[in-house]
Amino acid sequence: MKRRGVSIVPFVCELDSAVRLSRVMERMAPWLEFLPDAMVIEAEWRANPALAQKLEEDRAHHESRSPSAIFLRQARFALVLRSLLMERKIFHLHATTSRALVCALILQRIVRVAVSAAIEPRPELPRDWIKAALPRCVGGRFHDHKLFEAQNGSFVVDKTGGFHLIGRRKFWQQWAELLLRWSCSDRKSKIENRK
Repeated sequence: MKRRGVSIVPFVCELDSAVRLSRVMERMAPWLEFLPDAMVIEAEWRANPALAQKLEEDRAHHESRSPSAIFLRQARFALVLRSLLMERKIFHLHATTSRALVCALILQRIVRVAVSAAIEPRPELPRDWIKAALPRCVGGRFHDHKLFEAQNGSFVVDKTGGFHLIGRRKFWQQWAELLLRWSCSDRKSKIENRK
């Protein structure tokens, strides 16, 4: 994406402490933006009770809901990310997991950003929630052929066996083209809407 002139800001909301970092991961660390610690995140949540309540009420009105524990954690991340997205003028979010998609869709509602998603092979969220959430995305990739058949738009089936950038060059080139198209078209539409 760098070679294509697209700036990417990778936000890390939480790390899996069970995963051991490889050398490649350690080299990537300086480019990652880490959210503040849990106390700062909780303080942001408590400082915005009206918005927090509105988000909870909005969740209650959906027929298909994310589990409450996942929703509350991701909503807290969204409140912290809200100001970072506005500061950096970020118009497109790519959720790298189904959990991250919960956060991205909350941000879509409160900051008006476009969202794409990558759904892992064994998602933590219920299938009915994912099926209901995907139409709110401009596109994405997933491993489940049945989800793919149910979607319209720019969705692709990920046949790489996970998020491995090695091999499957054609797939990754196609994926980069889609991300570029979504990022540029979303930015252009936001700029035009402000005029």
